[in-house]
Amino acid sequence: MAEPPPNGGEGQGPRPTPAAPAANGPAAAAGHAAEAAPYGAAGNDAAATPTGAVDGAPNQNDAESAPVDAPSAHALLEFAKVGAEPLAEPLAEDLEGIIKAVARTGSTEAYPWDALRMLLARKVELVLAELWREAPDVRLPEGEAFERAAVEPLTRSLLEPRREGPPFTVQRLCELLTVCRATYRSTRKYLYALQRAVLVTSTEQATSPSPEAAAAASAAAGAAIAAAIASAQVTRKRKLDEAGEEGP
Repeated sequence: MAEPPPNGGEGQGPRPTPAAPAANGPAAAAGHAAEAAPYGAAGNDAAATPTGAVDGAPNQNDAESAPVDAPSAHALLEFAKVGAEPLAEPLAEDLEGIIKAVARTGSTEAYPWDALRMLLARKVELVLAELWREAPDVRLPEGEAFERAAVEPLTRSLLEPRREGPPFTVQRLCELLTVCRATYRSTRKYLYALQRAVLVTSTEQATSPSPEAAAAASAAAGAAIAAAIASAQVTRKRKLDEAGEEGP
């Protein structure tokens, strides 16, 4: 028995390809809507996104306009109003931040010195008291308390009226006040380091001579050099004269 032709029978042409059914469902509606959507609408979200923007990431302009978190001088002024009244331990976070900022930058221009020195004196008291409780290795005169013999001289020095500004060692002092527990295990050694940073009365301005003082010092040095040259010339001439008189 002969096999039927591959196309279904002799004389029949190729089978027609069935036409795609008309799209009448939700998919068809969505397709027509996408075709009719204007540029930048559904399907073109990428075109509406600014170049370089990342979905969910903050805008660069927003980051630049965000406020900078810096220690406020207002907290320092409020602290200074309390004066010698007892304060709770530890210091407020804003006050600790001021000491850390000076330790990091060495700049004290944003903080009034009369208020800042009160904060430093109080921090000295707190740090030394805490360290003394853990390592009381300072030899004291008989019957003398540690606070009176070691702490009060430092705080009095900081609060002296003759200090017109922060010492040039103020950055080192703030560093010591922020890294005490991490670096020192001996109260005696830490006390010596504090004394070297506190018992200095020269201010930052005093260590930087003014242009007038520098010019005066240069003129004085020049005058001293000129006087030395003139004296050497007079001495040489006198020796030559004496040698001429002794000759034949």
